[in-house]
Amino acid sequence: MTTLTTAALSTEILESTLLTLEQMTTRLTVLALNASRHPEQSYRVRMLLGDLLADIQDCEEQLGTYAPLDA
Repeated sequence: MTTLTTAALSTEILESTLLTLEQMTTRLTVLALNASRHPEQSYRVRMLLGDLLADIQDCEEQLGTYAPLDA
């Protein structure tokens, strides 16, 4: 991930978000396809997905973006 500057912060954040989203989509798809061929890996992939969502929700709460889902 590149270092953000203050010159065009909103554009840089958007660009970084889109690039990261693309990489996450590809990597998660590969993990899911691989786990479908190797069912013993499914548990680990499900743990990763749960942890990822929990981390995103935690960040949203800390930044005040969204209220907690259990609120």
